[in-house]
Amino acid sequence: MAIKPSYGILMSAGQYAYDAVSEQIRFNDYGTYKNRTFSFDFLMQFKQGIVYEIDSTRSTCKKFAMKSSFHPMRIPTNAKFLSEIILGTTSIPQMGLQITTWEGEDAETKAKYVLTFTDYSCLPVSAVIYTKESGWITVAFYNQLLGIQDPMAFVPPALCETAVVESTTDFFRALNSKHT
Repeated sequence: MAIKPSYGILMSAGQYAYDAVSEQIRFNDYGTYKNRTFSFDFLMQFKQGIVYEIDSTRSTCKKFAMKSSFHPMRIPTNAKFLSEIILGTTSIPQMGLQITTWEGEDAETKAKYVLTFTDYSCLPVSAVIYTKESGWITVAFYNQLLGIQDPMAFVPPALCETAVVESTTDFFRALNSKHT
């Protein structure tokens, strides 16, 4: 049975590759928005100031100048501690996950956020972000693997070799562009 979202509701699932050292993120996402399906593949290279929007199905690649700074997946230094809780139970050993919750506002983008991380290893669990342009964005992180599983995820495909910069974008605008 398919669940059709209400007008304006975005539902998606996907995967990402994250390289904090080289400041790169690769997003592959698919879902529905306004009763239409979508998919996208973005390679964001923050040090180079470039975003690639890759459409392997149509064999197209768009290239944009990136005006956002890289935001490492960590608790921001200006975040305010909200709580520490257990997901699951403490009644049975190893049946709960201790997490911490933080809130704040990004100085650059003015995005307001509530972030949760595992207490022990500081892995992201969820992020709820609000911007005037995008509204509320909720992200949940599952099945995370440490390390870079596929270094080729950060190499632009051959179809991007001739792409020229079309315009300037930022992190939220790039991700939101596929839904408007």
